Amino acid sequence: MDIKEINEFRNEFEAMQQKVAQDSCDSEGCVEEEYEDYPDYLRAIYAEIMPPFKSGITISRWDLKRMAAQLDESFALDVRERMFKNFMQWIANAEDMKAVVGVFKEHMDMKSELYREYSKKYPSSKEIFDVKIVKIEKAKKYLDKVYVEFFT
Repeated sequence: MDIKEINEFRNEFEAMQQKVAQDSCDSEGCVEEEYEDYPDYLRAIYAEIMPPFKSGITISRWDLKRMAAQLDESFALDVRERMFKNFMQWIANAEDMKAVVGVFKEHMDMKSELYREYSKKYPSSKEIFDVKIVKIEKAKKYLDKVYVEFFT
């Protein structure tokens, strides 16, 4: 490989990086959509909290299982959406919802602390993790909003 080919490759790579940065919702230029209003809390939480690009974290099937176990609930591993619905079927009143919101927020806080630790350990990735931490804080506020709208 000669210098000309290396420079062409570098230019293509930089162009590709710029395109990815423009298309990514984690980039600074990305305008985030406001949280939408939904007719019921189950769809609201699933649509706004479960997608990692909106909430800043991935809530896996095992995460759902662990969170349910904190509330003395149990269900089989299944498709994530069904597991989420099984988890939310446990909610019978405002106190139950408050407990579920608390478990979600505790999980989000744990992930947020991991992101803070990673950004200290790897300073070059700090801006990536800062974006995720901001999304986590917005998602936690959204959980509070859902609780107030549907259970108070």
